[in-house]
Amino acid sequence: AAGAYAPAGTAAPAEAADTARGPLGKNGKPLSLRFVLPSGPGSAGLRSVGEKIAAMLDTIGIRTEITKVSDDSYFRDHVASGDYDMALYSWPATAYPATDDRPIYAKPLPASDGSLLVEQNYTRVGTDHIDQLFDQAASELDEKAARDLMRKADARIWAAAGSIPLFQRPQLVATGKQLVNVGAFGLGVPHYQDIGYKAPQAAGAPADRKK
Repeated sequence: AAGAYAPAGTAAPAEAADTARGPLGKNGKPLSLRFVLPSGPGSAGLRSVGEKIAAMLDTIGIRTEITKVSDDSYFRDHVASGDYDMALYSWPATAYPATDDRPIYAKPLPASDGSLLVEQNYTRVGTDHIDQLFDQAASELDEKAARDLMRKADARIWAAAGSIPLFQRPQLVATGKQLVNVGAFGLGVPHYQDIGYKAPQAAGAPADRKK
């Protein structure tokens, strides 16, 4: 519905015209993106996400051609080699983005043999400015200043739009009832000295009451 995502207090956008919207294109040629997805039984979740993305793009006139390939060749022969228009993959998050995320967004450079050195930037989209912000943040000793530099790098990465984060996977940790101070730490640093088992309750001691 029009205005479904408008911030509170803002006017809703006008309804779209009733005329049917055709596919987006240029010079009479419709836009169609080759969407490569793995075909194995262990990749059903990834394919489900991909099919939902394709359906959403279709509503705004962007066509997709879903190509399913074997799990073994998906990353090696397609993602890493750049043989795709769209693909899905994930990276683990760390508490040190200035150093750990730089290879993912570094601008590809020509290698001595004429090939392109992409490190882990499989989108092959990058800028000198983004690289400079990462380098400055990695060498900055002031934590606040380093975070500010990473925010600037983040804004430039979003503007380049080579890689678009879709969602964050939850971290799920199961522990026994007697184990304390352990669980899903996220990007926090575990205090291993605080992890342990509850002391056994002394005989005759009153039981803990939940409030």
